[in-house]
Amino acid sequence: MEGAHEKLLHLTLVRLIRICIALRFTKEKQFPSQDSLFHHILLVEEAEGTDTSENAKTSRLQSSKFILWLQIFIFTFFALAGQAVGTLLGRVYYEQGGQSRWIATLVQTAGFPILLPIICYPSATNHNERQLSIHQPSIFVRASVYIFLGLFQVANSMLYTVGVQYLPASTYSLISGSQLAFNALTSFLLNGQKITPLILNSVVLLSFSSSVIMFQNESSDSGEVSQASLLIGFAATTMGSLGYALQFSLTELAFQKVFKSGSLKVVMKMSFFIGLFVTLTSTAGLFASGNWKDLGKEMGEYRSGKLAYVMNLVFTAISWQMYAVGSIGLVFKASSLFSNVIINLGSSVVPIFAMVFLKDKMSGLKVFSLLLGLWGYASYIYQHYLDDLEAKAGAETKESSVEDDDFEASLIQGT
Repeated sequence: MEGAHEKLLHLTLVRLIRICIALRFTKEKQFPSQDSLFHHILLVEEAEGTDTSENAKTSRLQSSKFILWLQIFIFTFFALAGQAVGTLLGRVYYEQGGQSRWIATLVQTAGFPILLPIICYPSATNHNERQLSIHQPSIFVRASVYIFLGLFQVANSMLYTVGVQYLPASTYSLISGSQLAFNALTSFLLNGQKITPLILNSVVLLSFSSSVIMFQNESSDSGEVSQASLLIGFAATTMGSLGYALQFSLTELAFQKVFKSGSLKVVMKMSFFIGLFVTLTSTAGLFASGNWKDLGKEMGEYRSGKLAYVMNLVFTAISWQMYAVGSIGLVFKASSLFSNVIINLGSSVVPIFAMVFLKDKMSGLKVFSLLLGLWGYASYIYQHYLDDLEAKAGAETKESSVEDDDFEASLIQGT
């Protein structure tokens, strides 16, 4: 109905312009020549054609925004589902008799081969993507980025492992919850991330929601920890949190400066090659530590049986690969800070799945953590909504100004 009113108003305005033109020529006792009259009619028809093309442009813009948010939703689902399933299967692994930390680390990236068919499958590319592919960096540059980010991930994982070993659970949870705050800082410095009051509110709430569980674990921390161990654990966990934050920002910077292709295949390639490099490093650590000799014994003593042992590791690897694709995809389609927001939200959502599938008790602190996480996530999404409204209003104002200028110029040329 609103579109019909706009069209009627446009036609009325066109008729008024025609009448004004006719009155002008009549008042001056000059009758337009056939060419002059035809020129004015062409101006009117061009205005009508411009209106149709603007409608088509608006429709395409709305369609592209819908596709973008659909992709963000899919990557969000991958990140949350992969994080939840991987965490729960990791708990089952230890509860059923698994003991190898190297195996638990290895399966977090060993699922990368499932991406091979997607990477090898040829996809149709449009003209813009073909132009971008021509200006892609060399294989050496891309491989260097993959290796560098892979080294970052290995180093951060080792730092977190040291932190878990030397710190009480409550202190570790509190420090690791600072990763999102660090990421807000690195995103601001490296990626030009705008820090608004709503985003700052989201960062504070999500950081607190992921570390509020320390109050739950406070009573379970037993034994005294030496000052040296506390210092080592504090330094390792803090550096690990800062390292992961920097890794997310560097990944976004790589998409901005190196991998400029608009295809989603670049996300799969990055996840594949980083997973390959980290898996090779973890495998080398497994053999260097000698833990591979105990795998047969560990499989035989697994309470649920050998088949359950293998199936646990396989599905754990697949779920963590889903998480990797989702987190990198969110960096690619949104930002490193948005990806980190989703990961911190997942830390608050996992206890819900643990309650359903592992019969964990849902304490008041876990509910409070979940509510804080949802509040922080809603705050971040609302900021995106405001940004979209502002961008849309700015685009409409610019288009209206251009149309007014063109219309005035056409009238001047006609006179």
